[in-house]
Amino acid sequence: MDKNFSRTDRVAQQVQQEIAMILQRDFKDPRIGWVTVSEVEVTKDLAYVSVFVTFFGKEEEEIAEALEILNKANGFFRMEIGKRMRLRIVPEIKFIYDNSLVTGIKMSNKVDEAIQKDKVRRAESGKNPAEDLDD
Repeated sequence: MDKNFSRTDRVAQQVQQEIAMILQRDFKDPRIGWVTVSEVEVTKDLAYVSVFVTFFGKEEEEIAEALEILNKANGFFRMEIGKRMRLRIVPEIKFIYDNSLVTGIKMSNKVDEAIQKDKVRRAESGKNPAEDLDD
């Protein structure tokens, strides 16, 4: 395994934990609301960090505003990371909205709807779903 690769993984994991703690305990802006750090990607030179975040219960405009607030507070996050981690270079931080959780929930709901519709159709036709398994 490449030594640099494992170093970036370790730094990404620690940055993720630290930013989550900073958001939870130190960053006091009510416009942000409930935010989760879903993933962190670090460049090989450790100079740049992409922080993927998910917001719960927010509309698109609110998400855009929250991202803007987080990205404008880049200096605050860098200062906190610099205090908490031993890094030669404190990375530039960019917050990016991660919609994978929302997409996953929507897909799960669609699957549930399809299953429910299928059950209704089978009930209306008088066909037992277990009969299909015998074929």
